[in-house]
This record gives sequence, C-alpha cells and structure tokens, in this order.
Amino acid sequence: LAQGSQCTLRMIHYPPIDAPESVPAGHWRAGPHTDWCCVTLLFQRLGEAGLECAPNPRAQTATGCAAGGGGWLRVDPVPGGICVNIGDMLMRWSNQTLLSNLHRVRMPTADEAKRSRYSIAFFAQADKDALIQSDEHNMTAGEYILGRIRSNFAQ
Repeated sequence: LAQGSQCTLRMIHYPPIDAPESVPAGHWRAGPHTDWCCVTLLFQRLGEAGLECAPNPRAQTATGCAAGGGGWLRVDPVPGGICVNIGDMLMRWSNQTLLSNLHRVRMPTADEAKRSRYSIAFFAQADKDALIQSDEHNMTAGEYILGRIRSNFAQ
C-alpha cells in the first residue's frame, strides 16, 4: 500500500445463535450506522442474508420531499454482487451532495441462526495527507479519521 494509506480490509464473522428466541427485541448483529470512509465495498456470501439499508435522513427526493421515511430494505447477496456504500468522508468531501447511507445487520431468523454469517468489507479512505475541502471545514483525511476515533471515546 502507498505511504499514508488508511484503507482497511475487515473480515466479519457473526457466529450462530443457539437460542434466537431469547434475544430481546431491538437487538442487532450490527446496529444502524454509517461508515466513516469514502466508499465501502461489501462482499457477502450467498445464502447469508441480514444486511439492510435505509435512506440517509437528510436525503431529499427529486420533488424536494424528505426521503427518510422509506424504511429499511433488504440487501441480500446476489451472485457476483458487491454492495457499495458511500461513507461519511465522501459525504463531507462532496459538501453533502453524496450522502452516506444508513445500514445495519438484523438478527437472523430461526433457520438462519443455526449458521454463521460471513462478509468482507473493504473501507476505501483517502490517504492521511489528502486534503478534504468542504464548506464545513478543511482538514486532512488523517485528521478526519482521528476525530472520528476520538468521538467514540468522548465522555
């Protein structure tokens, strides 16, 4: 990789659940979130569903009406398919012309709970020294990621 690269490859494993009926309502394998990066490429295995996406609450339709009420949509794996998510860094860089999308991984059905769920996520990010210019505030990509990490530990 190039010097200053911040790209990350993550191998994700969701183990089987022995008693899915005992999991309280409102729990997720991965709660609703957006990614920090520019773009995420998500590779899912066929037959291992669970990913869901929703419109960014800031989204507007072509008519100017809010699109955030669209609800959650399944993003099931398809042969040869790659799920592409816009991340928060690209949203900032584009002055919110491109919006990061909200996504989550739901709890498995009783039949799905017997098996593991695997996926691979590649988080493409700008190099540390790349300047992210926006109407908000200019900063390097390294400063942006460090700020996001620090926000996880803020009190």
